[in-house]
Amino acid sequence: MKIVIGKFSNEPFHALSKKEVSLLFKLVPREWETQVSSVMLSSKVFKKTKLAKPVEYTASSKQLCIFSRGLVREDIARQVLLELAAIGAEHGEHDPDKACELDTMIRPYLVKFLKARV
Repeated sequence: MKIVIGKFSNEPFHALSKKEVSLLFKLVPREWETQVSSVMLSSKVFKKTKLAKPVEYTASSKQLCIFSRGLVREDIARQVLLELAAIGAEHGEHDPDKACELDTMIRPYLVKFLKARV
């Protein structure tokens, strides 16, 4: 899988590094990651976008785009895991009724990620 980092020259910085994104993908089940061929750490600041969430998946290009600049590491890691779980479970978009189920599903991976030193 290819990980691309958008270039920028000023703060705020990304909440996740390239190594941390790679670690997240190593922790999750294989079926969660197989639908993603590339990850883009966007140079755009999430607050300045009109997106509903900081992690967006495009099925046609199999690209996961992460808008993490200026956000909290744990929150972004959680959002990435939620998106991967949704993709892997073929939920497509997050259903409010499924949110609790997905939270329970990703909890062990989030705990491992937060304990790891990258």
